[in-house]
Amino acid sequence: MPVKCKRIYTKSGGEQPFICGDACLMPEKHELLNTLRAVACALPLLAVLGLPSAAEAEETGGASASTTASLLPENLFSGESLFGRLSDRVRFSGFARLVGGYLDDGDANYQGYDNAISFGQHSLLALQTDVELTETLSFTTQLLAHASAARDSGVEWAYLTWRPSKRWRFKAGKLRTPFYLHSDTIDVGFSYPWIIPPQQVYTPYLFPDFTGLSAAYQFNIQEWGIETKAYWGRFEGAITVLDEDPLRIKVDNLRGLILAVNRGSLRLRASYHRAVVDLKAPALARLAGQLRGLGFRKSADSLNTKTEIDFVQAGVSYDTLDYFLKAEWTRFSHPPVFGIPTYDSYYLSGGYTFYPFNLPITPHVTFANINADESPRPVNEIPANVPQLAAYLDVFQSRLLGNDSLQNLSVGLRWDVNPAVALKAEWIHLRADRDKRGFFTFDRAGDFDRKANLFLLGLEWVF
Repeated sequence: MPVKCKRIYTKSGGEQPFICGDACLMPEKHELLNTLRAVACALPLLAVLGLPSAAEAEETGGASASTTASLLPENLFSGESLFGRLSDRVRFSGFARLVGGYLDDGDANYQGYDNAISFGQHSLLALQTDVELTETLSFTTQLLAHASAARDSGVEWAYLTWRPSKRWRFKAGKLRTPFYLHSDTIDVGFSYPWIIPPQQVYTPYLFPDFTGLSAAYQFNIQEWGIETKAYWGRFEGAITVLDEDPLRIKVDNLRGLILAVNRGSLRLRASYHRAVVDLKAPALARLAGQLRGLGFRKSADSLNTKTEIDFVQAGVSYDTLDYFLKAEWTRFSHPPVFGIPTYDSYYLSGGYTFYPFNLPITPHVTFANINADESPRPVNEIPANVPQLAAYLDVFQSRLLGNDSLQNLSVGLRWDVNPAVALKAEWIHLRADRDKRGFFTFDRAGDFDRKANLFLLGLEWVF
C-alpha cells in the first residue's frame, strides 16, 4: 500500500517530499532528497543568513546551486567516492528540534515547564542509519540524544526488516509501540503541525517502545490502500508521570492489531492493544504483604499493581497542500488496580496554509480533552489501632492522578522556511476543574486555580 508523502510547495511551485513511509508514490524524487539530506546540515544557517535554498536555486536557473555546490568537492557524491560507495547500501538521515517553553503561572509546573524559559523538555537530536543487507533484508537503527532528564538518550529503536514480497513486511527487534496516528514519527516534530502533539492523547506515561515482532500486509481495493498489522512483544523500563520520579514497569504479552486505510489525502486508522502491566513498587508490595499477613486481605488487594490493560484508538486525518483536519480518540481501561489510571481522551485539530512571499505558513487550532480515573478506593477494613493504617491511607493520598481531567485550547503557527526547516510558535491554554490536579504539579493546592498558559517556540529540522 503506497504511503503518500507529505509535500510542501517551494518558491518555484514544485513539490518536495520529506518523510515517507515504507512505500512511496514518488520514488523518482528520492535520489534528489537523499542528496539534500547529506547537505541539509547547512540549511538552518542558510535560512538564518537569507541565502537561497536548493529550490530557489532551481528557480534562478541554477546560479544559486552552483554557488552552494562550490562549497563542496565536485566528486563528493560520485560513484567512485567513499560517500558514493556507502550510499549504495547505507543511508543516513536524521532530525533535530529545539523547543523552548514558558508557563505563565509561578505556582505550577506542566510537562516540565514553569515560569522560567526552558529548552530542556522536548529538544533532541537523532541520527538514523538504514543498511540494505540484501534485496529483501535491511537493518535500521536510530540514536536519540534527549535534552530532557525524563527520557534516556541512546538507541531508540533497532530492528531487522524482511520484505519477502511487495505486500508483506516483517520486523524484529526494538520497535516503536504503534499506539497512535503519529506513533512512527512522534519525535519528528517536522512531520506534524504542532510543537508538541496534544498531550491528552499522546500521553507521556505509556511505554513508547517494545522488543518483539511485527507483521504487516498491504493491498488495494480500487482506489483504497489498506494495511493490516499485528505485533507482539514486551517492555521493561521506566516511565515518568507528571514530574515525579520515574516509575519502573514491566509489560508482558503485549500484542495489538492495527488497520490503516488511505485514499488520496484521507487517512483512517483504528487499533486495539492488550498487555499485562506490572508497576514495580517495592515499598507498596511490602505494605501489601504486611496487611495480608495481618489478615486484611481486601486492603492488601487494593494495593495490587498488576493487571491486564486494554487500549483502543481511532483516528482520521485529511491533509492536503492547502489545509488539514485531524481527530483522534483513545480509551485506556483495565480492572481496578493501584497506580495505573484509566482514561478517555480525544483531540480535534485543523489548519489552513497560506503562501505569503511564496513560502507556506500554516495557522492551526486544536482542542483536546482527557478524563482519568484512578481506582481502587481505600478499603475501610483496618482498625484505628493498627500501625499500618496510617501508611495505608497515606499511599492513597499521595497517588499521582486520582480522578483527573484537563482541557486545552491551542493556537499555533508553522512556517516552512525551506523543505528541511520549519519554525513554529504555539499558545496553549490549559484548564482543569478546581478540585482536580489537572495533570499539573504544584506544592500548594490552594494557591493554584488550575488555569495556565503555555507558550512554545520551536525549530524543526530534518536532514
